[in-house]
Amino acid sequence: MQADPLDGRTPVTLLSGWLGAGKTTLLNRILSDPQGQRYAVLVNEFGDIGVDDRLVVRSDDSVVELSNGCVCCTVRGDLVTTLLNLQKRRPPFFRRRQFDRVLLETTGVAEPAPLLRTFLMEEQIAERFRIEALVTVVDARHAELALAEPAAEEQVALADVLLINKTDLVADSSKLQLRKQLLQRNPIASIFESIQAEVDLQEILARRKPRLEQSKKHEHHTPHQQMGSVCLRESRALDPLQTQLWLNSCAALLAGKLIRYKGFLNFDHEPNRAVLQGVYELYTVSAGEPWQKDEPRLTELVFIGRDLNKDYLRRGLEACLAN
Repeated sequence: MQADPLDGRTPVTLLSGWLGAGKTTLLNRILSDPQGQRYAVLVNEFGDIGVDDRLVVRSDDSVVELSNGCVCCTVRGDLVTTLLNLQKRRPPFFRRRQFDRVLLETTGVAEPAPLLRTFLMEEQIAERFRIEALVTVVDARHAELALAEPAAEEQVALADVLLINKTDLVADSSKLQLRKQLLQRNPIASIFESIQAEVDLQEILARRKPRLEQSKKHEHHTPHQQMGSVCLRESRALDPLQTQLWLNSCAALLAGKLIRYKGFLNFDHEPNRAVLQGVYELYTVSAGEPWQKDEPRLTELVFIGRDLNKDYLRRGLEACLAN
């Protein structure tokens, strides 16, 4: 749960999941055991603030103050405005609200992509906040019904962490089958199981790197217009400009198909790996950790979406090779 000392932005954890999966239960678990962290909790306008009464100190029209130093508020309008307002000075002594992390709970029927876009592309927000992880809670009992909904399926596809909740309500064989279904839709997410959202919170809130070493094992090709993933690896160095042009073309030409793409890029003559984070048509490439002398310099990418053509993506990547 420690912040990156080289990155001064406030970390953000998004909590997603279909209706009734247990998002609010997980949120209350986190707030009941903050482990020395101060959270700013945001929920959208369609739901009530998911906080136990025993945690509430006082509230006004927009903010609930908690006994553990955290604050909660609803997103009644623009998310950017809400986030910036949280950091403004406030009376009576015009102190700034201090918090270590933002927890943002979405509605059950919402697709998280617009929120991810905000943190990736809104300049004022990207300068102050960074997405640590998108956590999607899955109801083990009703997963089959939920995953028939496109929004629920995209909640799974976009996730960095999948929490299978209510596991006491299903047989072990059903849990195993659900794990397989989730890995087919998202081979790079970390998967945990829980009853009543009882889970190691440090695991849920940890800053995560793409689990690309696992993605090849679970690469999955599905029938037309079904969710699947494509994993690419390349040991040869890439040209940065050609890579940008390729990613631009992927975002444009695969609109409506490409949902999530992320990974590491090995640019020619660059001492640091580049980190790719993409959601639908928007993506960012930022400097990551330095390449170590004893590790292979590899480009490792995962694309998640519908009806993706691996050969097409492979040819595009190979066109980016440095001369």
